[in-house]
Amino acid sequence: MRRELIKPELGTPFPNQSPIWKDPITGIEVPKTLEENIRWRMDLLDKAEKDEGLQQDLLDACAASQLFWVNAFMMTWHQFDVNEAGDRIEAPHPNQPMISWTIQDELLNRFEWCVANGKDVLVDKARDMGGSWLCIGFNHHNMIFRPDTMILSMSRNEDYVDKPGNMKAIFQKHDFINTWLPDWMRPPDCFLGQKYRTHMHWHNPLINSTNDGESTTKHAARGDRRTIAFLDEFGAVQNGAQMRNATRDAALVRIVNSTSVPGSEYNRWRGDKTIPVFVLPYHEHPDKGKGRYLKQTETGKWEIRSPWYDAEELVRGPKYMATEINRLDTEPGLSYFEEQDIDMHIAMYGRRPSARLDVKFRKNLGHDDVVKYISKRDKSFVIAEEYPDAPLRIWCNLFNGRPDQNKHYIFGIDTSKGQGASNSVISIKCIESGEKIGEWVDSNQPPYDFAQTIVAVALWVGGSLPRKLPFIKWENNGPGWDIGRILVKNYCYPYYYRREAEGSVTNKKTQQYGFHTGERSKSELLSIYDEKLAHGGYVNRSIDALEEARMYIHYPGGGIGPSDFVQETRGAKKAHGDRVIADALTLDDKETPNAKKKKQGPPNASAGHRFMAHIKSRRKSRHTPSKRKKFNFAVA
Repeated sequence: MRRELIKPELGTPFPNQSPIWKDPITGIEVPKTLEENIRWRMDLLDKAEKDEGLQQDLLDACAASQLFWVNAFMMTWHQFDVNEAGDRIEAPHPNQPMISWTIQDELLNRFEWCVANGKDVLVDKARDMGGSWLCIGFNHHNMIFRPDTMILSMSRNEDYVDKPGNMKAIFQKHDFINTWLPDWMRPPDCFLGQKYRTHMHWHNPLINSTNDGESTTKHAARGDRRTIAFLDEFGAVQNGAQMRNATRDAALVRIVNSTSVPGSEYNRWRGDKTIPVFVLPYHEHPDKGKGRYLKQTETGKWEIRSPWYDAEELVRGPKYMATEINRLDTEPGLSYFEEQDIDMHIAMYGRRPSARLDVKFRKNLGHDDVVKYISKRDKSFVIAEEYPDAPLRIWCNLFNGRPDQNKHYIFGIDTSKGQGASNSVISIKCIESGEKIGEWVDSNQPPYDFAQTIVAVALWVGGSLPRKLPFIKWENNGPGWDIGRILVKNYCYPYYYRREAEGSVTNKKTQQYGFHTGERSKSELLSIYDEKLAHGGYVNRSIDALEEARMYIHYPGGGIGPSDFVQETRGAKKAHGDRVIADALTLDDKETPNAKKKKQGPPNASAGHRFMAHIKSRRKSRHTPSKRKKFNFAVA
């Protein structure tokens, strides 16, 4: 089913918070309205003040249930509320009990599951959804109740990790929570300047748990070993790529928290599907989402709005709404492709693949073997295995396990280094129908292995006589240079793109292979894609590829590319691959050589046919050796 035509489902009624919540672990009932929760907490603390038995029971309940501890003992701090009309107002009391919403309970439970299973999680949040407080509350609970927990807390700079008086700082939130805990629950000497709480450090000697802070320099976390690494506001860090790599080995679990920052490593990480993402959207806020409703745009896309959202849109700029509220990857006005064109194309053509295949040679082959298989169009050494996460997605009907062999195909190829940071891509288009029929994507194949994959997929795709192979066109920048050298010089692949001589009247081909993208040539290439999206002539079924096109922007310093790479160096931009370039390379196929067709002669038994037969007979007789008797002129 087409994704954009699916109408989102909004739970009703909303907000649906019950006034009394029963903890599923302890069975204790906790009031969820503000006034009742405050009164219940005060009464509970009064009863436990001189009752050591009750104190121990409550400690046991908090250790067993994080959600009970959050709703019974954790406090939070905020300055603004939202009234019934959706307007922002000053909070009458900034110090308020943490009363978790349904979606916040789901996130806290996800944190516990991640630690139990050693899995990372990225929190994709809108503003004022309590994302940072939830992360810090989870770590605080571990510091009090989970023995031998080692935590590393990181933010953009040292002031955001630990600075007295700055409530944006991580450790100041921990100090705030400790301030409101009863003496019998608070760890010893836990305030700044005391024995176990120094600058960017907090230790609980009762259970040997430690929380250390660090700013996100490029060398941070190297050599460290932690249970949890908390990366707060990761979209604003300056060394995101280095931090992402360093923390992979430094911690069992990484909790990554931020709002959207176009061009950041956070946005790239969120979009590359290498980390599970938990979304905290604005419309799940009990005040901001009150009265929420669905609105369909002209392109068929559904928007979730609310009275608060409508009011904010009138006073906020589009950049703030896009990144801070809608959690988008690009800022308005910078996008290269029209948003509505992409929405419309997805609505009309986007599909889930009909098959997922892994097409490859049975084993690694030498150059001579590959050359032999290509020259003979021999696919006997190629296997195609089907499984759910296979790298080749197919959107066409297969005949005898292959695409239609009466058609011609073109490959657009964009190559990465194969080190997991970005994808190498093969985009497969049918020339006759103008439809993208396949897409091979993987981020972990080095160029040499990728070259063999290209040949294996080409032999499997095949095509119409007499070529029986696809035409290939690859970006020659960066790692693409290795691909071209291997395909052309080592494997002798016969059908490939060659550059045209610049400044010539005719499209004269040069001996230089591969498509080189500079600012001008890349702009011209992508303009073809832009025109196809706007006016038709190309059918792209891949929703992931179209979503990548949505992230293409005009760079502030010139050039075009994914918003993820705004902060990258020129060399890093050349070393990545993506679907958009691979797709675009299949669109300008005017240089694709036409297959030679056998000339049609006159109809059989016609006068022309008899005349041509007579001519051929005479030509043949001229070149036939004479059968006349040979004479011997030798003198007797």
